[in-house]
Amino acid sequence: MRAHSWLKSAVWRRQVPDRLDDRTKARGGEQMASWHRSGHFLALLVVMVSSLFAGTMSALAQAPAPIEGVWRTALKSEITIMACPEGFCGHLSRIVVPEGLLSGAEAEAAAAMAPEDFFDYRNEDPALRDRPMLGLQILTLWQGQQPYIYDGEIYNPEDGKTYTGYLEMTGPDVVRLNGCVLFNVVCRGEDWTRVPAEELEARAAAEAGTEAAEAAAPAQ
Repeated sequence: MRAHSWLKSAVWRRQVPDRLDDRTKARGGEQMASWHRSGHFLALLVVMVSSLFAGTMSALAQAPAPIEGVWRTALKSEITIMACPEGFCGHLSRIVVPEGLLSGAEAEAAAAMAPEDFFDYRNEDPALRDRPMLGLQILTLWQGQQPYIYDGEIYNPEDGKTYTGYLEMTGPDVVRLNGCVLFNVVCRGEDWTRVPAEELEARAAAEAGTEAAEAAAPAQ
């Protein structure tokens, strides 16, 4: 009798949770149906979709524009284009004086000069002639009416004047400058190529190593 009572009790203990689960499921189904009828489910779905859409748009908004990056001119100087309040600004980030551009004493003097020794000495405004060329903004661009066309203004350090021009992206890593700047080194229809990120990282690491070595060297 006791064994029978124990077995009956065990069966009852197993059945009670099952019955509770059935009741819970029934209540859950009724609540889900109630949500559907009351519009709560639809509201929740709208919130979820809106959140997903907002996250996607935020990621797209943070993605850099195709024009942004470091661009190498035909004669190896580099222009860094970044977003700015005006739209996109291009700064001279590396100066390379091409062989043959200067001759005689000018070539010797240029060869001995550091990049920070070049100044905007031909600017029309005398007050600006002592600003360094390295880091000088020479491009002010904004999105044109056609995709991958960036209209804007081009500053020409050769004569200190600003001209109207535009950049056209002819490929993901190639832009064409329509204008003539930088002592006629960068001329109409000249293509610039994007400097690979790996090269920039290697260059930065090398410069950091050089600076660390110089800092560790004993003073003479």
